[in-house]
Parts: sequence; C-alpha cells; structure tokens
Amino acid sequence: MIQTQHLSAISVAITSDINQLSDSMVRRLHDDVQAGVGLDPALAQRRSERLAAALLSISRALSGSEEPDDKFLAEATLEARETAQAGVDLLELIHTYRVLQSATWDVLLDLTTTLIPDASQQLEIQKWVSQLQHRWHDVVVANVIDAYRSEQHRFFYKSEDHRLRNELRDFIAGRRTARPNTGYPFEGQHLSVVAWGNDPKGTIDLAATLINSEVPLVLESTGGAFLGWLAVKDGQNADAQVIEGDFPDGAHLALGSIDKGFSGFRRSHQRAWRAYKVGRLTGARITRYTDVALEAVFATNMQAVRDLVLQQLGPLLADPRKDILCDTLRAYFSAGCNAVAAAAALQVHERTVAYRLRSIEERLGISVAERHVELLVALRLYGLLKSIAETEIL
Repeated sequence: MIQTQHLSAISVAITSDINQLSDSMVRRLHDDVQAGVGLDPALAQRRSERLAAALLSISRALSGSEEPDDKFLAEATLEARETAQAGVDLLELIHTYRVLQSATWDVLLDLTTTLIPDASQQLEIQKWVSQLQHRWHDVVVANVIDAYRSEQHRFFYKSEDHRLRNELRDFIAGRRTARPNTGYPFEGQHLSVVAWGNDPKGTIDLAATLINSEVPLVLESTGGAFLGWLAVKDGQNADAQVIEGDFPDGAHLALGSIDKGFSGFRRSHQRAWRAYKVGRLTGARITRYTDVALEAVFATNMQAVRDLVLQQLGPLLADPRKDILCDTLRAYFSAGCNAVAAAAALQVHERTVAYRLRSIEERLGISVAERHVELLVALRLYGLLKSIAETEIL
C-alpha cells in the first residue's frame, strides 16, 4: 500500500511538471547528441516530442498501466521510420535512447529522494522504479530497431525510385561525380524546392506549371516532404512567379536559389533545404531562402536562438510596449539608422522615433548605433520565435 502511494505521488509529480522536465531533457539531448542534428526539422521536433511522451508513458506505468503503452510505441516507431528515411545511422538513434534513459533516471531519482523521506523506503522504491525503467527501455528500443530496419529496407531498396534516391543523395553529398540516371537537364539552370503539407508532390507539380518547367525532378524525402528540381530558362525570374495565392490551403513550399550546372544543382538544393528548416518551424506557406538565410543558420539550435534574443533584447521584451519599440527599431535599421526616414516609414513624427530610441537605449543600457548589428540579428530571430510560437511548435 505504501509503495503504491509513493509510486502514485511520483507519477503525479511528473505529470504536473512535464513541461519543465521535458525542456531540461531537450537541452541535455541537444548537448549530448550532435550527429544527425539539422537533417530535418520535422525529425528534430519528433525527437523533442518523444522526450515528453516518454516521461508521460513512464508516469502511466508507475500508476499501473502497461509499460510501455501502445501510444508511445506508435510515436517511437514513427520517429524510427523517419530517422531511417533521413539516413541517420541506427546507432545514433539508439544513443538518443541511452541519453533519454539516463536523463529519465535522474528525474526519477530526484523525485524519489524528494517525495520519500524514509531512507529504507527510498531504496526500495528506487530499486522497483529502476527495474520498471529498464523493462520499459528494452521493449521500446527493440521496437525502434525493428521499425528502423524495416523502413530502411523499404525506403532505400524496395521503393520504385530507390536507385535514383541513392544516386541523388550521393551526388548532392559529393560522393558521386557521374550524372544520376535520369532525363533531367543537369547542365541547365535549376530552382530547387521542398514541399510538405497537403499533397506535397502536387505542390511541386503546380510550381513547375507556374514557371513553365517541363521536366521537374521530384523525389520523396523525409517527414512527409518531397524534394523537387525545376528546370529554369536562362534569364527567367522563376522565383517571382511562385506566388502564395496560387497554392491551396495546407500546401507549403520552400525555395532555394536559381543556379546553373552540376554545382548549381547541389547549391540550390542545399539552400532550399535550409529554407525548409525555417518554413517547417514557422508554418509559412512560401519560404524563400533569400528571405530567411540568416534564420536558417540558427534554425538547428533553437535554444541558442532564445539565449541570443534574451541576451540582446531581454529588458525590451519585458516592456508592455515591446511590439511598438521593436517595430521602431526595425524601421530605424531598415532606414540606414536615419530617424527621419524611419519616422516617414512608420507614419509618425520624427520626435516620436527619437523618443522611442532613447527609451530603447535606457532599457537596454547600450547605444543602438554601436550595437546595431547584434540588435538587427536579435530582431530577426525574435521574429522567428514569434512565428514559431504562433504555430504552437514551441
């Protein structure tokens, strides 16, 4: 009876503090696991969600539910399949579960010590919890390995386009110099795209139609996304022909740059993929690399983004007028640090801009002119965080 009460108390403590506990584990996972980071934002998000789901699954097991429950096994299996599609090594995936096991045990050990005052009862509960956690971990990892290997075989060796996928992957990575076996015109100009959401293949086909690209190369990627390369005519401003209003609701598209030849094929794809990282986070329907090149540099480490924004703009963001002050700062920088031009853009008196700038400097304790580079970067990244918050990813 006493054991049941203690286990129930631990379960309740995990559930009530799940957000803080999972955030701490996300930071630990990021610090301990670097391989595979940045391959796909959907995969990175799946990993973060897995941590909270794992804690909740163990919490339910402490209350007497099945260990692990079917809901978590389904989520872990889906992540394993997407990891296999991304080409991340199985050992790297298993390592994330070792980190998860260690971090979870630290949480459980801390809770048993905090909630159970009697030392002998602490030891008894810790032994029981340790056995439960090991059983849970062994079952989950066995399922993950099976799902990974099955999906790897299907995705890379059994799918209709498996040979082309492998050739393109090696070609983009620089491991292959021979032209992939397809009729696509590699010598010409390219606009690489990444589509996700509703009917991603259809989204790429529509983009090809809009820019009159007759031979698009389309390939299934990871996390429900599709890759595309669109042949572009010389001198054509294809990027401007892709307009958000031409696409149906739920369709998302990231665009790289227009580049030429074999090296341009790779470069355009790399830039489209970076834009995709940002677009997947923000939920934007159309994301152009030219618009988010800065944000893409930081998109693989959102904790670093938060830290930089807080360090540069913290006191300003605590002000009730933060939106007005940030808009003023953006306008001031866009106007080349010209207060008169900024006032015209904001449609306010120049004295109002001067007053706001003084308020900003007082709150931040710095000269805006001397720190304009750092502040400009922080403002861009703050905009990224706001967009992500609106999509409920953070």
